[in-house]
Amino acid sequence: MAALWTPSKQYAESSTLYAFQKFVEQRYSVHFADYQGFHAWSIEHIESFWEAILHFFNISYSGTYNKVLSWNANEKDFIGVRWFEGIELSYAEHIFKSFDANSIAIKFCSEYEAYKEITWQELESKVSRIQQFLMDRGIRKGDRVVGVLNNRVDTVAIFLAVNSLGAIWSCCSPDFGDRALAERFEQIEPKLLFIETSYQYNDKIFSKRDTLEMLKNSLKTLQEVVDLNDSMWNSSIENYTPQPLTFVRVPFAHPIWILYSSGTTGKPKAITHSTGGNLLEHYKALAIHQNVQKGENFIWYTTTGWMMWNYALSSLLCGATLCMFDGIINHNGHRTFWDFLKRAKVHHLGAGAVYFTSIEHLEIKDYQPKVIGSTGSPLPASTFEALQAKFPDVHIISLSGGTDVCSAFLSGNSMLPVFAGQLQCKTLGADIAAYNEEGHSVENEVGELVIRKPMPSMPVYFWNDEENKKYRESYFDKFPHVWAHGDWIKIITGEGIIIYGRSDATLNRGGVRIGTAEIYNGVHSLKEVKDALVITVDKVDGSSKMVLFVQLEKDVLLDEKLTVQIKNTLRTQYSPRHVPDLIFQVHDIPYTLSGKKLELPVKKIFSGKSLESSVSRDIMRNPDSIAEYFKIYKEKFL
Repeated sequence: MAALWTPSKQYAESSTLYAFQKFVEQRYSVHFADYQGFHAWSIEHIESFWEAILHFFNISYSGTYNKVLSWNANEKDFIGVRWFEGIELSYAEHIFKSFDANSIAIKFCSEYEAYKEITWQELESKVSRIQQFLMDRGIRKGDRVVGVLNNRVDTVAIFLAVNSLGAIWSCCSPDFGDRALAERFEQIEPKLLFIETSYQYNDKIFSKRDTLEMLKNSLKTLQEVVDLNDSMWNSSIENYTPQPLTFVRVPFAHPIWILYSSGTTGKPKAITHSTGGNLLEHYKALAIHQNVQKGENFIWYTTTGWMMWNYALSSLLCGATLCMFDGIINHNGHRTFWDFLKRAKVHHLGAGAVYFTSIEHLEIKDYQPKVIGSTGSPLPASTFEALQAKFPDVHIISLSGGTDVCSAFLSGNSMLPVFAGQLQCKTLGADIAAYNEEGHSVENEVGELVIRKPMPSMPVYFWNDEENKKYRESYFDKFPHVWAHGDWIKIITGEGIIIYGRSDATLNRGGVRIGTAEIYNGVHSLKEVKDALVITVDKVDGSSKMVLFVQLEKDVLLDEKLTVQIKNTLRTQYSPRHVPDLIFQVHDIPYTLSGKKLELPVKKIFSGKSLESSVSRDIMRNPDSIAEYFKIYKEKFL
């Protein structure tokens, strides 16, 4: 396959990856002929690699460590491994290493507020006031502080103040339903809640006052609630005089934040991440693999309920300016968002793959990013090509990782070419392989994504998970000694990696596994198709049906001609096994709040489960969409 993009010598040799490779070669008296050799060294000498990260990024810490990693490799799993035991550090302290009083820390805009810039001095003053407020409320190391907040400057300042004291942060966006919020926060017994009781999205005003009352009743451990929309909050904060920030250093494994699994049907798992693990991992992921450098502008369009908010925040570690947009991304025909990107001079533009696919035909003038990052779902080859045509010099980085590691373990590489539809590389320090059903590593064929050695950013535990039962079931039940992540991938010799979708949503056609991403790539090549979702359903007679749901462009109807065109496209591009048995037109494709298609819940509905037991509406971005699938099942499928 011909490369879509190839780095220039200047681009490659000015990258942080190149500088880090030279650092490692000099420090350990080694030489790498290519990235494959460098990656092999990073997993064969895993302790030396992570120690190199510690020193290359000049991580500040107290205490000493005797071992980088304490782990019995004969154990069944990685749970309980200990990294850099004996040292203490602070994430917020490292954020403020980028402090330069009059330079810009954050650029912000929303669908209803004008562009503004926040200097480092202004950010420090805001964090200092909130830090003093928290100290007066008795917040200390290990306390949980939670938020129901939007992607705004105040949210960043509150988190940094919480983290500076060694307290543990957990946040959801206001679009979460009441039940979803309660199920998450009840598990971790927070001491203090920050909430926006009023916010605007898509030109509508939403109230969370009833949610606030519900949380007051549900969260028995709450000692205080702060409503950011209450004028008393701003008045009380202004009463504090900014003081020099203090930073409580905590052990490497001390929790930094608690994130949550999607909780599509049951209670979400409270995934607890370590301070040191996320600090080192985010330096690696953002600076080395996404080539985020000092003085650049970085944005990832996200909400606070998606791990990409935490990930994007770490661009500040790299000396970049964090750019934040609050509101609907296609507001005013996409103009509000893209005008912000141009004014903020964004170098690194990140968003969900679904968004980039939706703008394939959008004309964009007078803007050229350095890097485009995409995640949330596989980025179709056609979208790679459309973005490259729009921005000829851009480095497109498709990432894959997850809430589980709050990062990506398949990502970008400033020294390698980009192939349409492929992720560039396994990240350094991530021992990634594709396993077949016998548990053997394979290349050039589809297998399950596994991680064979621990990474520092893997969860320290799930909150209130006795004897790590849920943790073990989530990752270590399928293959002995390795983390099974739940994605189908193909590692292509000499090129990159293709993601085929979640293994738990894999399509089974006559015993042959088909990744959902192949179906989506095929149907997205048709201009009439806006979005799609596909499942296979096993019937009681032993047969299996592949069912495709298509959301079509405005005023387009699924007639016989388009049905034939869809089937012929899939047959031609892939194989007869990729042709669905049934195709239904739907008004909308159901997504989680973090932008993942709800394939499994739809499959449950078509397997005879009730609507209520198939999915929790509170975790859905578009909860009204799911009823249509139940209706189709009852009226057209049975």
